[in-house]
Amino acid sequence: MDFVPRQPIPEQAPVLNRVPEVPFTGLQTLWLQVGGTLCNLACNHCFISCHPENHNIPMMTLATVRRHLEEAGRHGVQDIYITGGEVFLNPEIMQILEAILEYGPCHVLTNGTTLNAKRVGQLQAIQERRTHKLHFRVSLDSLDEQENDSVRGPNAFRQAVEGIRNLSRAGFPTHLTLVRSWDEDEDPAMEQQVMVFLRNLGAPQGRAKFLPGFLLGELEKTARQYHEHERVTERCFDNWPITNLQCSSSRMVTEDGVYVCPILVEEPAARMGGTLEETFRPYPLRHAACYTCRISGMSCKS
Repeated sequence: MDFVPRQPIPEQAPVLNRVPEVPFTGLQTLWLQVGGTLCNLACNHCFISCHPENHNIPMMTLATVRRHLEEAGRHGVQDIYITGGEVFLNPEIMQILEAILEYGPCHVLTNGTTLNAKRVGQLQAIQERRTHKLHFRVSLDSLDEQENDSVRGPNAFRQAVEGIRNLSRAGFPTHLTLVRSWDEDEDPAMEQQVMVFLRNLGAPQGRAKFLPGFLLGELEKTARQYHEHERVTERCFDNWPITNLQCSSSRMVTEDGVYVCPILVEEPAARMGGTLEETFRPYPLRHAACYTCRISGMSCKS
C-alpha cells in the first residue's frame, strides 16, 4: 500500500522568516496517551513507531490520569480521547475509563484486536454505571484482509473485525479509522464502502474517519521524509483561520508531560510543560507535520 501523503505542494513555497503561532483558545479536548508507545502490533507505517518492545513513552498510571483530569475539569474540558500504543495493554485501563467518565465522554482509539467478549462485557458494565458515554474508534488499513495484514501483521484483520462485532453487540457506537492510501477525491466512494463494511458487522451507527499519512516514525522509514519546503508559512493562513487547527483547543498528556498534539509526542520541542496550565499559550508551528494538518485540514478528533 502507498501511504505517501497526496497533498498539494506549491512549486515555490513562500519563504518567510516568522513561524506562524497557533493561539490557545481554551481547553476543549484533552488527549491522554494511556498506552504510551507499547502496542501488540508493529504496523509498518505507524507515525509514532509503536510496537511490542517500544517503552520510550511509558503507559499512564491511574494516578497521573486522575491528576490531569482534575486539572482539565477546572478548565471546562468538553471531551476526552485516549490513545497509545494500544490502550488495552494498560493494566489499569478499566479503572482509567471509570475515572474519565466522571468528567465527560470518552473516545477510545484502539486497534480492536484485544476486544474479546469478556473485555467488552467489562466495558458494558462500566458504561452502565456512568452517564457519560464511551465511544470507540477502531483502526484498520484496508477493508481487504490480506492487504490490511501486510501492514499490521498476521490475523490483525480478523481480530479487529471480531472486536467490532463484540462492541456492536454491546451497543457501543463504533467508528472505523483508516490512513488514506487513495486519492482524496475518492473519499466519498471509500466512505460508502466503509459504511457497508460496518453494517455487515452489526454496526449501523458507525462512521468513517480518514487520516492523511504523517511522514514520521515508521512511515518516514518506509515512504520518505518531509521535503524542506513542506512547512507552514504565514501565507498558509491568509484565507483559512489558524484556529481551525486542533492544537488551538486541545492538549496531549503523556506520563512524561504535556505535548501540543497527539502526532508530536516523540518530538522534544513539542513538550510544552508538566501540567496543562503551563501549556496554555501559543505554539509555533515549526514542524513539518503541522504542514500536513494545514494542507489536509485534518483533526485527530472524530
